[in-house]
Amino acid sequence: MTQKKKVIVSLLLFALVFGVLLGVATFYDLQIDRLLTRGILEKGKYDTNNSFGAFFEIVGDSPVEIMLAFAIDIIFVYSLRLLRGVKRAVLMIISGIFSLIPGYVFSMIVFKRLEPHILYGVNAELTKGLYLNLTYAFFGVAFSVLGILAVNNFSDESLKKLIKFSVATIVFAAVSTIGINLGFKDIFGRMRFRAMNVLPDDKTVGFSAYSRWYEIRGHAVSDETMMSVFGHTDANKSFPSGHTGAAGTSYALIMLNSTLKPAKKGVRAAFWIIPVIFTGLVALSRMMVGAHFMSDVLMGGTFSFVLMIISREIFIFKGANLRALVKH
Repeated sequence: MTQKKKVIVSLLLFALVFGVLLGVATFYDLQIDRLLTRGILEKGKYDTNNSFGAFFEIVGDSPVEIMLAFAIDIIFVYSLRLLRGVKRAVLMIISGIFSLIPGYVFSMIVFKRLEPHILYGVNAELTKGLYLNLTYAFFGVAFSVLGILAVNNFSDESLKKLIKFSVATIVFAAVSTIGINLGFKDIFGRMRFRAMNVLPDDKTVGFSAYSRWYEIRGHAVSDETMMSVFGHTDANKSFPSGHTGAAGTSYALIMLNSTLKPAKKGVRAAFWIIPVIFTGLVALSRMMVGAHFMSDVLMGGTFSFVLMIISREIFIFKGANLRALVKH
């Protein structure tokens, strides 16, 4: 099969699978969430301590920090070993500083999400202020040091290849995270299932407020109302799923596959299977706790996957598949 035919078949298969799943989600979102939350989310409740849901709520979006840390550490080690002069100094300083951020953010998010589940009763002074910031800083340094030591095991030749992966990953992760969390959520303003579950019969925030994924509602419910009813201001940020989109950052492993081209088939397969399974588990967990509908997680995960494919095509393949597609 020619490269052109492979690209066309891949695009058609993707469109078919996505179209079928989106069709199911469009018509059965509410029913699917009712089924998955049964026995997990009590009527009148917004939160649940379901262990499966809690685990993936805490670590589900960690691929963003992990993949960004890896990408930044690659730049640091590449600069250290393969560059000289001012360029080397500048890139090492910038990447060295930025390499501290993913670990800091990761630990901050984890501690914040752990609090409702297991930190009650702990000395309040140990869960805020200076103590907690020092903990975040420790994890930031640990992430950076461990990542740099790991990347330093790569050969110079591999580092040269990984620079393309690094740039692609940073662009892909940044656009995906910003697009989902700072763009689409506020525009669509879709009420979460678990929010409507609090006062199911209420005409404003109950199941009467249910909308399909394509309906744009914006700020139909004010932050003041959400805070007073739910104790949260994100009750209308269901679409698309930020957790699933962030979990989809793990698709960067597919770009790593394309960059390093490992000889073992098992390794190549793992770089595809691991992100698919992980993103799928995060998606399932978000529906089980009523945080999202099927269309939310489908769009979040697909958005990240498509951005990964675009980034890979631009930075790693240099447009080779696009050229093959338009070639006569």
